[in-house]
Amino acid sequence: MSGAKRQTIRAPRKIPIKVGDTLYMWWKSRSPQREKLGEANCTKTTPITIQKTKAILTYTDSGDYEIAHLDKFAQADGFDNWQQMIEFFDKTHGLPFTGVLIEWDSIKSPF
Repeated sequence: MSGAKRQTIRAPRKIPIKVGDTLYMWWKSRSPQREKLGEANCTKTTPITIQKTKAILTYTDSGDYEIAHLDKFAQADGFDNWQQMIEFFDKTHGLPFTGVLIEWDSIKSPF
């Protein structure tokens, strides 16, 4: 809710999110307590593979890039650390996980 989080990782979609798309930010989106936090513009999408000991971004023009600071990357996604992130993805999706890293600009308030 502070606006500090500017990325998320999602499974591939039938209609992929692309740069320029409007993203709708929700808190507890699938519960009766859901609350709209605002909207933001997608600034970047990058394919990502998450394994137990590493995360790899795949760039069309320059190939693969292994993320060096895993705890910092996990914290940017809202987790306390890499271990917590891995446990979530393993339990929710199974490892290795292949998806999309979605990044956005600042969130515009819904009010």
